[in-house]
Amino acid sequence: MLFDRWTLHRGETGGLELRSKLLRSAAHRRGIVGAGDARVYFSPELSDLHDARLIHGMDGACMRIERAIEAGEPILIYGDYDVDGVTSIVLLRAVIHRLRGKVGYVIPHRLIHGYGLKTEVIESVLRDKAIGLVITVDCGISSVEPVQRALERGIDVIVTDHHLPPGILPDAVALLNPKIDGCAYPYPDLAGAGVAFKLGCELLRRAGNSMPIESLLKIAAIGTIADVAPLSGENRVIAKLGLEGLESTTNRGLRALFAECGIRPGSAPKASDIGFRIGPRINAAGRLASADTAIELFSARTDDEARLLAKELSRLNSERQETEKELLTAADAMIETKGPIPAAIVLASEGWHRGVVGLCAGRIAQKHNRPTLVIAIGDGRAVGSGRSIAPIDLHAAMQKHEELFEHFGGHSHACGFSMRPELVPELERRLVSDLGSLPPETFMREALVDGELDLSELDAALIDALERFEPFGAANPRITALVRDVEILSTREFASDCYEVMLRQGKTVARAVLWRSASLLKVLLSRGARVDVLAHPEMDTYWKAPRLEIVDMAHVGKFDI
Repeated sequence: MLFDRWTLHRGETGGLELRSKLLRSAAHRRGIVGAGDARVYFSPELSDLHDARLIHGMDGACMRIERAIEAGEPILIYGDYDVDGVTSIVLLRAVIHRLRGKVGYVIPHRLIHGYGLKTEVIESVLRDKAIGLVITVDCGISSVEPVQRALERGIDVIVTDHHLPPGILPDAVALLNPKIDGCAYPYPDLAGAGVAFKLGCELLRRAGNSMPIESLLKIAAIGTIADVAPLSGENRVIAKLGLEGLESTTNRGLRALFAECGIRPGSAPKASDIGFRIGPRINAAGRLASADTAIELFSARTDDEARLLAKELSRLNSERQETEKELLTAADAMIETKGPIPAAIVLASEGWHRGVVGLCAGRIAQKHNRPTLVIAIGDGRAVGSGRSIAPIDLHAAMQKHEELFEHFGGHSHACGFSMRPELVPELERRLVSDLGSLPPETFMREALVDGELDLSELDAALIDALERFEPFGAANPRITALVRDVEILSTREFASDCYEVMLRQGKTVARAVLWRSASLLKVLLSRGARVDVLAHPEMDTYWKAPRLEIVDMAHVGKFDI
């Protein structure tokens, strides 16, 4: 078994045309109670987007940008180096260009400058041009000192961000962040690209400009999904409408990147394509080199230029994968020396690449079901990233010890920080002590099951209905079904640790697949064994027939659910 407990959702949505108990239960779990909820969830419209004016500071931000545009004052967009930051820059720059503003952008280098608004980066721009207004995207909410330094230079700053605000906020012209206390915006979980999207929409509305916001939604959807923002509420509207629009994108760079990822022309990418193919390639530029390569992709003027840039992003992504693999190998060896897995895993080493520590922290946290910090030490600094598990707010746990950090910020389950290397052992001691007092069940792996499924119900119509729940991602996971008491008829290993499994329930026989990530379950694959199965129903693209992707298995009745 891969999970310590299975929890079956109990409850069904009534009054909707959903053909099976599994569908009705899955809808209920996602808060779909009546026809109105179903319409917004399954068929969102532009009118379902919230009024951008409800974000605190929006009016002041727009007035300052409009003044700059009218006066011909140069505007600088300052963004983060990940997909969320890149797409935020692309989106907001397009809007200001449309409104005939003078706008440039700058992205700090991850390995040289680190995360956030940096005075030295702005200073380097000022050597070449005069800037009167800086707009941050996907960063800046904790940049108190850099904003003050900019003000002293006569530069106004507008902060657009979505990270958790610190106790002291920067003295900016406007702070656009739905998470700020007192903000009346009804949805606090926008990604950085979502906040930039709202600002862009409001600027266009005020100007009476007819630029279709559908084109902005495409870019905002990429940033939202790649940043693993919850795909609920307004984020789901952005993601679903944006993905649909990407089916007909005219951007040369995106078309070239889709081709590089094997996405057929004229087909809309899924959220999984953004998360596992497109996003990592865009991210690779900022992880290993300069995120400018990704910005240039969106601005490519010829198909040849776009193809070259897309291939360079693929090359960087391959290099990133190798670098990540090397770090994970070293991290696994380090974990083995720790003995029993502690309540928090803290790993630090000289020579580790800063660009992949967050990815590695996420993989280790998932593997061991523990909050994990992975820290790269070099040049007298320790720079790290943390990833958590569902029950534990890692940001809150670390914020209790903020005196240890030079810089700290992030979300409840993902954060970044820098500190003096000699303080790392103290941070580890405190986290392990704090989290070690939590009840043992906190660290149990729980499978949340949408509902039950009989194999006789597994057909193409059911798969089509399940696909309406797309896009899947954070806060809207793939639908997991419980199939009780099935017999294993046969197994076939078709690749290393990957198995095709034939299952029978009553008179119905169905095909299932067990991927390498779940290969620990192969000990249960004895012919004639009777098991309960957790699985994702899906379409087998090779056989063009429904099948189950096995998530977990247990002997019949092992879990009383």
